[in-house]
Amino acid sequence: MVSKTSQILRRQRMEITFPTLIDLFAATKQIEGKRPKTISWYTSMLRPFSRFLGEGATIKDMTIHNARAFIASLQERTSRYDGHPLSPKQEAGLSPYTIHGYVRTLKAFGSWPLEEDYTPRNVFTRLKRPKLPKPMIEILADREIDSIFSCINPKCFLGARLYTMVLLLLDTGVRASELCGLTLDNVALNEGYMKVTGKGNKERMVPFGTLTRKALIRYISTWRLEPESDSVAEVILSVAGTPLTYAGLSKAIKRLGKRAGVPRFHAHLFRHTFAVRYLMNGGDVMTLRLILGHTTLDVTLMYMPQRQRRSLAPLRADACGSRPATFDRVSVVHRLAGAVLTPC
Repeated sequence: MVSKTSQILRRQRMEITFPTLIDLFAATKQIEGKRPKTISWYTSMLRPFSRFLGEGATIKDMTIHNARAFIASLQERTSRYDGHPLSPKQEAGLSPYTIHGYVRTLKAFGSWPLEEDYTPRNVFTRLKRPKLPKPMIEILADREIDSIFSCINPKCFLGARLYTMVLLLLDTGVRASELCGLTLDNVALNEGYMKVTGKGNKERMVPFGTLTRKALIRYISTWRLEPESDSVAEVILSVAGTPLTYAGLSKAIKRLGKRAGVPRFHAHLFRHTFAVRYLMNGGDVMTLRLILGHTTLDVTLMYMPQRQRRSLAPLRADACGSRPATFDRVSVVHRLAGAVLTPC
């Protein structure tokens, strides 16, 4: 039998406003060890739902009907980036992936009041995720890779840094954020592998090829600037000697794409290119999952149809069991010696 005290506490909790619930949810995720970026993503997805519910909304307004109405309103929008401080307003609706992200966030948030004894059940259990389109995975063509590297001058700080970043991203398939967080003590140059920290603070070992190893040695020994302080141990640094941020890396990649005549160029395109080329060169999907750091095999399998649509004959790994070469097979580097170097 529920005590009178428990009933009073439950009643008081039901009066907590929705913005306060979001703050409490974020605090819980912080205690659980979620990354600040993940927590920020949760709150940025929940704030619009709070505004949709209106001022003074409480946990009692957290219903499946309101959630469905909110998702429907997102699907009906005809513009994006309204009031965004950096991105200009665009006359286009939200992408299916953005809406899918809102639903995932609501479902994750819905289980939290149940765990905290705010509600007797998860009210968003029956909230369905919208179906996502299944487009072909885009990768960089050889001519685009040629053009990209022809626009890099590796004989100055900015060029050497950019050259090293591009090689690492293309040869290992690591995420841009993982590259920014890579530290010197997690790079085994002699052995040819590095330890990166991925989503959920999960660590994994990622191998790299001979060409990338040479570029890393040259950058670290010759071009890496003096760190701003002794506590800075990241491999990739800014001109100020601080760790290069994700935004800084993305801007550098975008600028490189414009110079190279590849306007669709972005950091994550390296990851797609690596994965597809890995399979084309004879790599197995289970090893690829470990290298990419995917929690489930389903995410890795999205690269398999791309392999079937390609006519390139697969190459086998050598007898030692090493991973199939990815970027080391590309002949771009051999053309760089005679190329006209772009000023930094």
